[in-house]
Amino acid sequence: MSTENTRRRGRRPTLSLDTVVSNAVALLDESGVAALTLRALASRLDTGVGSLYHYVASKEDLINLATNEVMGEAIATLDLPDDPIDALRELSMAFFTAMQRHFWLGPYLMRDTTMQPNSMKLFELFGQQLLPLDLTPRQRFNAVTSLINFVTGFGAEMSEQHSAAPVANNDASKQEDLGTVADRWRAFDEEEFPFLHSIVDEFEHHDDALQFQEGVDLFLSGIATLAGIPFAPGRP
Repeated sequence: MSTENTRRRGRRPTLSLDTVVSNAVALLDESGVAALTLRALASRLDTGVGSLYHYVASKEDLINLATNEVMGEAIATLDLPDDPIDALRELSMAFFTAMQRHFWLGPYLMRDTTMQPNSMKLFELFGQQLLPLDLTPRQRFNAVTSLINFVTGFGAEMSEQHSAAPVANNDASKQEDLGTVADRWRAFDEEEFPFLHSIVDEFEHHDDALQFQEGVDLFLSGIATLAGIPFAPGRP
């Protein structure tokens, strides 16, 4: 009887840490951090919650493992050029792309205080690009942390915008939202807010990805100037 019942129910998928983590990443991508619970993941895996405790201790532990997984994927695809400035640009874009593929990642990294192995590897890769340059340890530290903070902050902001309006997150709705904000800016007195009025047209029609690339280049230009080497902006 028990054999017959087992056949009727079907065999549960074999669990492994890789299976648990990959399904956690998928659930995070689909529904965000709030939807990731051990119960929801157990249901997805057709197993009991107790089975998951063989692999993870808590939801936070699960998110840390998921973060380490997607950061590892970002690193694995890298083919860095020899030029350190170009390599920093590639690293910045790879990190940003990972946050756009996994919208939960940026906001989580903004509050995360743990040290996942692959997050530390990415930090190390950023820093290694500066070792050949004529910079002091303080300059290297300031340059790398400032650049990474910019990339993380920009990626997190884009993720928050996506989370706030995931259904309406398309070019038409974005342009409409930008137009609404731009009109509010134009309502401010021009004599009191001359800078605001000088950039409002640029703001209304700006492209987020291009703005990010040019923002990274501002940091890279500063690093190149500090190191006394030539700088060439990246191509859009």
